[in-house]
Amino acid sequence: MTANITSLTDRSGSRALPEARRAAATASFELHHACAAAGLNLSALPSMERPGQVDIGWVSPETAAELTRMIRRTVKEALRASERLRVVFRARGLDVAEPYVHHGRIVLGEISLTTADHLTRLLGGPLPDPDVDLSYWPEAQLLVARLCKAFKRATNGGFLDPQFHPDCLRCDAEAVITMGSIPVVTARRLARALEHAPGSA
Repeated sequence: MTANITSLTDRSGSRALPEARRAAATASFELHHACAAAGLNLSALPSMERPGQVDIGWVSPETAAELTRMIRRTVKEALRASERLRVVFRARGLDVAEPYVHHGRIVLGEISLTTADHLTRLLGGPLPDPDVDLSYWPEAQLLVARLCKAFKRATNGGFLDPQFHPDCLRCDAEAVITMGSIPVVTARRLARALEHAPGSA
């Protein structure tokens, strides 16, 4: 194997490569053989234009499609959790962007303050004063705290790190809360909690 890796490193014009180039050569070799074992027509080589990077070149639509299927199989649990959340969000009347998978986690995106309050109540959080303006900074911070507490209790210890972004008169943007991302197991617990919530508020 060492000889084969060395032959790949020679393509980039040096026998004594820096660590980054050696890492690229090793990664190229392993990716090339993994693709060959999987029947994928993909040639991975150390990049000659960008030392330390791996060049996979052009691939056919068939190879790209098969590679997509293989990757999706590895993240199928995350994709299922994302889809389950999408369905339950819609069923509960939560006006949120569709959750998606990124780096193996479920990204929840951003939601309005009204939706955040709705979600908090569905998760068993306390009701706010009906006369309170949620966009007022102190009240928005209290809403974030209520949401985190309700989320943690409903997901059996799940951690949520929402960030409040106030409205902007200059760009005419409404106040929102960025929900961040959560692990797959927490996403499943969130979906289950919403599925068994008493009802829409």
